[in-house]
Amino acid sequence: PKKQEAVMKISSLSLKNFFGLPKQTRPPLYRVSGRILSIDVLRGFAMVLVILQHSYLNINMKLIPLLMGALLWNITSLAAVAFVSISGATFSYHLFMQPDWRIVYRRYITRALFLLFAAHLAINMISYPFRMVYNNLPDSVSFLTSLLLNFPITDTIASCLLVSPIFIIRFGSVSRALIIASLLIASRIAVAFVNPVTPSFIVMKEALFGTVGEPKIFWFPLVPWLAIFLSGSYLGQALSRIKQGALNVPAFMRQMKKAGIMLAACSLILIVGYRLLRMKYANNWDPELFGALLPNQLATLLPGLLAVLIWICIAVLHRINISGQYPRFLWFLSIFGRTSLFTYVVQFAIVESAPAILGFTGSLRLAGFLVLFMTGLGVMFFLSFSYGRMRGWLQENDYHVCLNSVSAGRSL
Repeated sequence: PKKQEAVMKISSLSLKNFFGLPKQTRPPLYRVSGRILSIDVLRGFAMVLVILQHSYLNINMKLIPLLMGALLWNITSLAAVAFVSISGATFSYHLFMQPDWRIVYRRYITRALFLLFAAHLAINMISYPFRMVYNNLPDSVSFLTSLLLNFPITDTIASCLLVSPIFIIRFGSVSRALIIASLLIASRIAVAFVNPVTPSFIVMKEALFGTVGEPKIFWFPLVPWLAIFLSGSYLGQALSRIKQGALNVPAFMRQMKKAGIMLAACSLILIVGYRLLRMKYANNWDPELFGALLPNQLATLLPGLLAVLIWICIAVLHRINISGQYPRFLWFLSIFGRTSLFTYVVQFAIVESAPAILGFTGSLRLAGFLVLFMTGLGVMFFLSFSYGRMRGWLQENDYHVCLNSVSAGRSL
């Protein structure tokens, strides 16, 4: 019997290694029934940035100062990065909190399919009036074509949910960082140097790696956005270790501060290097190369955006988990976080399609943009809170319930 037991243990360990479960010894894992307040706040912050960005699309760029327009656009470029990275953090947290990650993965397959089909159709249907005006779609583009051949960021998140577990579970922190860097570098190389001729390969390149300038179909190519999704896995894994008692919040915050400084320095070096190279070799090098390295959310600006996201995360964690405070503005953000998919879908109607129908798209000055943003924020809070109450996600005295949870040290 002892020999059989030993053989069974060895077989069990071999299977775990084969399926990519972590080899290190971990404390027992338990499923979490509650929510993580800090993640809800961060996701809500991403939703506010999304509303800000989509409100910004109604501005007439000729009516506002150039510097102001560039500043607003760079601020709103954090929206998609935060949305995808925090989605990766949430997914990774649940993977690490289950003894068998495949249980979580099977549940998320259903969610990914929902995003690919139901959310895809809902977003395209709701945003159709805006896209007709903003993109100047010709009459030859049918409603059905526009409904099917526009791919929102939720499609990319769904694809990441399906393919990312092998990277999150199988590989350790250092290997994962190398994979993330490799995906980002490979996408920039492909954008700069891969020039397919046939239409099918042109579309494939755009879907996987992106393109220089404005894309024709795929605004969120899989490879670089998968890297951004995987970047959130570090936060998700750390929060799971905090929940299990294997890591304390102050130690994690110290690690985050170091990572934020390194990413900010990396982004600064890359941007300065880009400017110097452009000054020296602008007339000699292929313009496609400079287009691929242009400081934006998928190139040299990305480490800086991730650094900003890390510092915001540190501030939220410190406020909630160290100081034990939960002011109402954090709760306000958490409402959007707890109803993030609903908020993301419906805001297309409030700050994009409604202004398009009323004839405001591309005509707003700075004051009009601010009015639209604040109005959209207020309307979306009312709708998101009502939806959360209807689904039973929010309680009647929800703020005080969350506040008591923070005071009792149950915010994780």
